[in-house]
Amino acid sequence: MSRGGEMVYIPDDSDFSSFRDQCENLEGWHCRYNKAGVTVWSQGQEENCTVQKIKTRISCKDVPAETLYDVLHDTHYRKKWDSNMIETYDIGRLTVNADVGYYSWKCPSPLKNRDFVTLRSWLPLGNDYMIINYSVKHPKYPPRKDFVRAVSLQTGYLIKANGDGACILYYLTQVDPRGSLPKWVVNRVSQFVAPKVSR
Repeated sequence: MSRGGEMVYIPDDSDFSSFRDQCENLEGWHCRYNKAGVTVWSQGQEENCTVQKIKTRISCKDVPAETLYDVLHDTHYRKKWDSNMIETYDIGRLTVNADVGYYSWKCPSPLKNRDFVTLRSWLPLGNDYMIINYSVKHPKYPPRKDFVRAVSLQTGYLIKANGDGACILYYLTQVDPRGSLPKWVVNRVSQFVAPKVSR
């Protein structure tokens, strides 16, 4: 397996710390959506750039952090809550807290559907939990003709306990969708796709 020609590495404590900082720090982020407990920010790149970094914060009043972590972590249960998913499965376990998996995603017509092969790693920290991933190349899972192989530069969740039976969910993603995308898709990503994906 490789990551952009480089050997794959397992995220360490500094990677998780950096991810948490990106989720919690608002400097350099621009608010794009704020409604009903869901806030979406984008960062840095021009609005018409296809590789945007997007962050979502959702207040979950009746969901304990541990329960939300279990739901997000369970690939078999994902089809229950992820309406964009076509297929997902585990490819192999690397360590006690890292694996490689496959995920395919429905894109709005007339765009071609996307798929990913990612290395996913997770870390429970007391009452808080993190799950992060990035794309890798796997010799047994090359790009398919019926999908565009997209690239997750960095995607993940930070779940923070927030009192009894409540939590805050951060979803942060920077994905290169590959292929040509019309301008209306790029412009709508932060207003539509991020809130939908992160629910």
